[in-house]
Amino acid sequence: MKYNDGIIRWSKIATVLFIAIVVVADIFGVPIAKYVTYTYAEQTGDMPKLVMTLVWYLGTVGAYVILLSIFKLLANMSKDVVFDRANTKLMNIIALALIGIGIVCAAAGFVWIGLCFLTIIALFMALVVLCVRVVFDKAIIMKEEMDLTI
Repeated sequence: MKYNDGIIRWSKIATVLFIAIVVVADIFGVPIAKYVTYTYAEQTGDMPKLVMTLVWYLGTVGAYVILLSIFKLLANMSKDVVFDRANTKLMNIIALALIGIGIVCAAAGFVWIGLCFLTIIALFMALVVLCVRVVFDKAIIMKEEMDLTI
């Protein structure tokens, strides 16, 4: 019996919309990175602009990895595949992408201190995802033990 397809369907739609937003962010990445460098970071050189552009595009690569993994996770859930090793692998990919984004933002913190705030957010979200992954791993082990006793 499926839990609630409505929530999963709306989550998939939201994920596709976020992917579209990241595509738009990729299209306008250079002018946005330039704007952030000049306005918020108050840097005017070419090197800070290059660093911010690099951070921008590496961040969007991480966003694609995260969003596609979330979409696959939701697709598994819609098939009633919840406590499965494939889902924990997807959660691990999400956490690693968040850690990667955090590292990129931390490395570019010398250009704009606001990136340090993004580092903290990315690492905190990675911690949350890893905690949920541990819960899923425990549930999988318990499910496997129960399957053996029946």
